[in-house]
Amino acid sequence: MKIVIIEDERDLGALMRNFLVRQLNIREPETAIKVAASLNEGMACIAQMKPDWIFIDNNLPDGKGIGEIQKIRSIHSDKKVFVVTMSAMTNLRDEAFRNGADYFLDKPISFVEIKNILAQHRGEMRP
Repeated sequence: MKIVIIEDERDLGALMRNFLVRQLNIREPETAIKVAASLNEGMACIAQMKPDWIFIDNNLPDGKGIGEIQKIRSIHSDKKVFVVTMSAMTNLRDEAFRNGADYFLDKPISFVEIKNILAQHRGEMRP
């Protein structure tokens, strides 16, 4: 299982990474999960790692994550894409799904919600 987290809030990125390492029992987190603080860095990680799951914040220093979903989907159609954002805009959720997101997670992040999503996908996860 390889995961890229694109999140400019470093503490939240680290918290998500640590949570996923524990929940998925990842033995080599250094190579399995990368946290990027910008779209450019995140897209480079995606190209290099070819992750199974991608968590992408919407409001990043160099652009909107929601705008990259279609690009990610065109290259990695079989990957799970999660949009993570803090926004009062209800149309953002709809736009994320139209662009190809599998999940939309509001901030503050509900780790219970992520745990439930992980449980739904246990059978398709590989070490």
